[in-house]
Amino acid sequence: MSNLTISIFGNKIFFEIINEIKLFSKFQIKYYEDLDLCVKDAEKQNLLAIFFVNKKNINFFNNNKINNFPSILINKSTTLKKTLFNELSDQLNMPFTIIEFKKKVISLIAKNEFKKNSLIHLNDYIIDKNERKIKKNDSELQLSEKEINFLVLFSKSKEPINR
Repeated sequence: MSNLTISIFGNKIFFEIINEIKLFSKFQIKYYEDLDLCVKDAEKQNLLAIFFVNKKNINFFNNNKINNFPSILINKSTTLKKTLFNELSDQLNMPFTIIEFKKKVISLIAKNEFKKNSLIHLNDYIIDKNERKIKKNDSELQLSEKEINFLVLFSKSKEPINR
C-alpha cells in the first residue's frame, strides 16, 4: 500500500499544502495541469485521483464514467450532483476539513486494496472472490462459494491436484 501514488488535478495550492504538511508522507503525490493526462495515468497505473471540479471541466465528469481507478471529486458547492461512478469514487464539497479529506482518502485506499486482493487472474479468466463471479472477456458467470473456493485452491496449487 505504501507504493500508491495520489494524483491531484485542478488545484496547485492544495497540492502544495498537502506536500507541506506531509499529510500523506508514505505516498507519492503528483500534480497534473492536464485533465486527460491525469485520467490516463490513473487508469494505467491504478492511482488514486483527486479532481477539483469547476465550471470549465464539469462537463468532462458529467459525460465520462471513471470506473477503473479510485477517485475523489471536489467541488465548490453542490453544482455537481451526487454522481458516483462506482464504489471506488467519492465526492467532497468545499469547504471541508483536512481530517474529513484524510478519512475519505484512507477509506478509498482501503477499498481499492480490498478489491485488488479479491481478484485472481487465472489464464484468461478473472475470478472475483467478493462478487463470486468468474469473467472472461465480456462474459461472466455467477458461482457458488464452494466453486470459488475450489478455483482459489486450483489457482494456488503449483502442481495438478489429483486424488
